[in-house]
Amino acid sequence: MRLAVVFAAVGIAATLFAYAISPGLRHAVSHAEHSVSHAVSRVFDRDAAARKHAHEVLVHRRALPHRSGTPTKHAVTRARSGASTR
Repeated sequence: MRLAVVFAAVGIAATLFAYAISPGLRHAVSHAEHSVSHAVSRVFDRDAAARKHAHEVLVHRRALPHRSGTPTKHAVTRARSGASTR
């Protein structure tokens, strides 16, 4: 039991020491922190389904051909704003 506590203490101390003296390790930890933060925010994002649906509608509207075969700048601007194109 005592030996396990000593090993744990030495391991924690070595990790903290390496973090303190190594800028590369701090940089890697910073990237990992950002990645985890992004993943957690995506898990708890309540509006993700609504944004996904809005994006699918926008993509579908852009895929519809205009009378001349190519959408006008005005039609694309209205589609981006969510306004009706008809």
